[in-house]
Amino acid sequence: MKHITSITTTTLLAAAALAQSTAPAASPIAFDLSAGYDSEYIYRGLWFSNQNAWYNIGASKKLSDTTTLNALAYYTASNDRRSQYQELDLSTSLAYDAGFATLSAGYTYFFFLNGFVGNGAGQTYSHEVFLSAAKTVGPVNVTATYAYDFYIEASYAELAVDKTFGLSDSTSLSLAAKAGYSLNGYYTDFSTGAFNTGSESVWTHVLLQASLPIAISKTATFTPYIAYNISGAGRTETNAAAEAANLGGEEDQFFFGASLKAVF
Repeated sequence: MKHITSITTTTLLAAAALAQSTAPAASPIAFDLSAGYDSEYIYRGLWFSNQNAWYNIGASKKLSDTTTLNALAYYTASNDRRSQYQELDLSTSLAYDAGFATLSAGYTYFFFLNGFVGNGAGQTYSHEVFLSAAKTVGPVNVTATYAYDFYIEASYAELAVDKTFGLSDSTSLSLAAKAGYSLNGYYTDFSTGAFNTGSESVWTHVLLQASLPIAISKTATFTPYIAYNISGAGRTETNAAAEAANLGGEEDQFFFGASLKAVF
């Protein structure tokens, strides 16, 4: 009996050691740091401010072969004294490779540090949940997104397509287009002096963008871009009002910027 127990114990210990030596190592956390400049800060078709510097830190960890946990912190601030706009976003999401598409679900909290429209005016926060699905269809990547804003109890939907062309070993050309839609008045009307008084479901905008990612090292990429925002019915009034107030912004607006990103 002792002999059998000894053999069994030895076998179990050997098996455990073998399992430990062959088990895959835990996936490390990957980080990325970015900093950039936008001549105009336009989010989901809505103009907020101009001359913005921004910073972003992201982290991701693979939980399995198909599931990844992501988190980010994003900060942007206008260098235009007329608005003094500042925003901090904290977000987390879970991405799942379902084979037919990559599905994501997440949550974002928005801090408007000097008010939603700058200079201390407007709400100081908002938060949302979002769902997205991304898939390569033919030659392009397609992403569909849905978000629900708890502060205003309204939703936003977006369809985006992009395509990247390799120009050299270090440089690519990326072309992208997005179209947004407001559901039940997603930040659509500010004409009364109140905020988001609209309730219509309308197109918000179409955004066209071309960027030129340039790998400057194994871990760093510099990306200049140009973009053109075309306001839909859900953005025309508010974007034109910003222009009329001499703050910046236009119904249809060309803008540009650049960013530097490092991964480690």
